[in-house]
Amino acid sequence: MIGYLRGDVVRATGEQVVVEAGGVGYLLSIPATARERVGRVGGQVELHVHTHVREDQLALFGFATPEELGLFEQLIQVDGVGPKVGLAILSTASISVLKQAILNGDVAPIRRAPGVGPRTAQKVIIDLQPKLTAEAATLVVPRPAAAAADGEVPRQVETALRGLGFSAQQARQGIDAVDWSAAPPMQEALAAALKALGR
Repeated sequence: MIGYLRGDVVRATGEQVVVEAGGVGYLLSIPATARERVGRVGGQVELHVHTHVREDQLALFGFATPEELGLFEQLIQVDGVGPKVGLAILSTASISVLKQAILNGDVAPIRRAPGVGPRTAQKVIIDLQPKLTAEAATLVVPRPAAAAADGEVPRQVETALRGLGFSAQQARQGIDAVDWSAAPPMQEALAAALKALGR
């Protein structure tokens, strides 16, 4: 299995690129959002790779960042979303925009992808929303003694929100919407902030 490639760009057309590494040319499909990072023919590129194996085919999908690769691999686990559709979804917007859309239950950016109807878009949100929320909670390690009063939990929530792609202003809005009087633990506070940002 190929997980990473670094080499020279031999050909780049549309959403495909051929990268020469070790005397071998690898054909990879890439999202439109990664096309600019690939650069010109003759330049060097680094791609994080998903190797998709079927009975009659072996296909490589390349991504500019580990985050792009991670979201792609989550997308193709959703029933009805294969690699081609997953790539199309990633081509519609940046990772941060897509993650925010999923967390907010906004199907619009996902529906922009060719071949994605309302049912599939809703399925993506239903399947990935809990995973992305759980990921946000693991971006920081809550301290047992942390309390809202000393500002530790709000800082952790802000770090998690920023890690999910929310702007500093949006993170502050989410934090301000949390009821801190009850001194909620980090995960509860994060869930409340995400809910507020989704309204």
